[in-house]
Amino acid sequence: MTLPPLTLDKAIAVLDMGLRTVFSQAIPSRPYPQAETADDSTLSDSERKHAAALMRINHVGEVCAQALYSGQALVSRDPANVEALKQASREEVDHLAWCERRIGELGGRKSLLNPLWFGASFGLGVTAG
Repeated sequence: MTLPPLTLDKAIAVLDMGLRTVFSQAIPSRPYPQAETADDSTLSDSERKHAAALMRINHVGEVCAQALYSGQALVSRDPANVEALKQASREEVDHLAWCERRIGELGGRKSLLNPLWFGASFGLGVTAG
């Protein structure tokens, strides 16, 4: 099996996307879907910390989704498949941004292991692709 050629522009684009996913704030293309009944003032400190930890896990999943899509798109030979993966990745940016925002609202932090999660998921995406 031969892989499609890895051009310098593809490599730079993947590196850029990875760095933006892991180290910068995601910018959504759709409005934040906040429930009208959400009232964080009723949460205890313990509940707030627990909710922030759960959102951190959710955020890691979104980071991994970005990496999986990117890895698969990098090695795919089918242009329609590449475009579908890129579209899915663009849609997932909203989820990434919304998770980041919710983590901030709860006073939490993103995972310090996000670079590791991204790298491992990117490798799985390349392998699966």
